[in-house]
Amino acid sequence: MSEKIRLVTYNIRKGKGASGHEKAILQDLSQALARVSADMLLCQEVFHSEKQGVSQSAFLADSLRFDSYYGANKFRSDSHHGNTTFTRLAVDSVENHDISTNWIERRGALYVRARFGRRWLHVFNVHLGLNKRQRLSQVRQIAEILPQKCQKQEPVVLAGDFNDWNGKLEEQILSLGFTNAFNDIELKNRATFHARRPMLNLDRIYLKNLTIRQVQRLSGAPWSRLSDHLPLVAEVY
Repeated sequence: MSEKIRLVTYNIRKGKGASGHEKAILQDLSQALARVSADMLLCQEVFHSEKQGVSQSAFLADSLRFDSYYGANKFRSDSHHGNTTFTRLAVDSVENHDISTNWIERRGALYVRARFGRRWLHVFNVHLGLNKRQRLSQVRQIAEILPQKCQKQEPVVLAGDFNDWNGKLEEQILSLGFTNAFNDIELKNRATFHARRPMLNLDRIYLKNLTIRQVQRLSGAPWSRLSDHLPLVAEVY
C-alpha cells in the first residue's frame, strides 16, 4: 500500500439508525461503507451483546474485510459498547484508554499504531463527553498520552465524536500541533448532527504530520437513515 490512506470517522449509534428504533440496519450500513473504499474506519457507539451473541465489530469487520480493534467503554449486565477501529493496515499495538471523568458517563480513547509505509501511524479513536468541563478534561488526558506513544515527527490521527457543538475544544487541540482536516470547509458542509438535518459539527478529524489531499462529509441517502451522525472522510498522505 502506498503512503496514502482514506480515513473515515462515524458514530453508528449502535446500529439503531437515525430514528433510534431501527432493528436490522447493519447490512445496509456495511454496504454503504463498502462503497466509501476506506483504508481505516473509526466508529463510535459500537454495540456488543453477550446475551444476544451480537458483535457489531465482528459483523462489520467480516462484511468489509477489515481487521477490527475494539475498546469497550460503557458496560451493562450483559452488553457493552465503545469504539472500534477497522483497518487494512498492519497493526502492532492497541490500547484502550479510559478517559471518563465520572462513573456514569464512560468515555474512551482507543489507540492503534499501524504501519504506514516506512513510518508508524498513530491513531486515536475518541468519543468525548456531553459536558464542556468533561471534554476539556478528556482532551488534557489525551495530551498526556500523546508524548508517551508518538515521536515528535510521526503522523498522528485524532478523530471521532467530540460532542463539541460550540467549538470550545478547537484551540486546545490545535495547540497540541494538530490541524483540523475540515478547517477550510463551511460549517454547513461539515456539520454531522443530526444526520437528517445537520447543523452541529460534532465529529472531527484532526491530523498531525500528515498532508490533506481531499475531505468530504457524506450526506443525503442512505446516510440520513443509517445513524443520527454523518460520516467524515479524509484522504491523507
